[in-house]
Amino acid sequence: MPVPPTLPMMYWPTEKPYELLEVTTRDIKIASLAFGWTLGFGYFTACHAVRETRRSGRVNTYVILIWGELFVCLIFATICWLYLTRDIPPSFWFFFSILTTWALQVHFLLQIIVNRLCILLSSNEKRNWLRWGTAALITAINISVYSIWLPAKLQINHTYHDVNIWWDRVEKCLYLIVDGALNWYFVKTVKDRLVIHGGILKKYDRLVRFNTWIVWISLSMDVLIITMMSLRNNFVYMQFHPVAYIVKLNIEMAMGNLITKVARDTGIRVTEGDSSADFQTNSMSVQVQVNRQQFTVKDDIELSEAGNSNWVPTKDPSNSSSVNVELFTRSEKNKV
Repeated sequence: MPVPPTLPMMYWPTEKPYELLEVTTRDIKIASLAFGWTLGFGYFTACHAVRETRRSGRVNTYVILIWGELFVCLIFATICWLYLTRDIPPSFWFFFSILTTWALQVHFLLQIIVNRLCILLSSNEKRNWLRWGTAALITAINISVYSIWLPAKLQINHTYHDVNIWWDRVEKCLYLIVDGALNWYFVKTVKDRLVIHGGILKKYDRLVRFNTWIVWISLSMDVLIITMMSLRNNFVYMQFHPVAYIVKLNIEMAMGNLITKVARDTGIRVTEGDSSADFQTNSMSVQVQVNRQQFTVKDDIELSEAGNSNWVPTKDPSNSSSVNVELFTRSEKNKV
């Protein structure tokens, strides 16, 4: 028989009275370790974000995404820690806030990956498909999480709890697949552009290999989150969310060096930190001038009489003409 809601600001009946989460000393130690790492590494990430902002020179989509990711990670880590230490009581709005900051973490980070990938795509159609397709897929997954995770944490009934146990792991694996697919497409696009534009892959071979390795480190953070889900306290593992995403954010900013170098060396004029790029191939316009001179019989006799002298015949301006031959079209010439 349903019982009246026992949590503050909750308006749905539950299967049984709400049971508080049991938090042990071991749980606090593990959570403290993760929270301390978030704050410490968050400081260096903030310094990196400041450098990226200064390099961009203006507030654009990329700058908003990196600062938004950093702030939601810090907010998530703080309120999660305060909940485990009993400073924040359980309530509908607390669980809703936790879930919303988590959803923003995922959205911001994946859009940062899409943002750097769009720099290397020459087709606006591909950019829009990638940008909006990723956003639509992640939004659909997040809606399912809101529909399952929130009722499970509010202890509406035991069915939500059971479904959430396996769906929580499934959606984490889906994020890992999406993250891996975007990074694979990015590395493939980089190599393709280097090979097509003059075969300069060797020039950036070490840089490409380095960025490939840090992509694997980024993906290992998703594996870390999935692994921590085996902890007894299912809220302690959530303290590792901001740890993983701050590390991933720092990696994404570090990959900006490769993006800029590859883009500029393959004919893309890039505005620092933005996904907009002007795809132009630098070319040089060459103008050839051909002079045509008409000679008469008298001119031929005078030339033969001149012999080895230094006399130079004077051409008649009325009989000469100049032809300009353009080796490039007018539109190509205007690009230079």
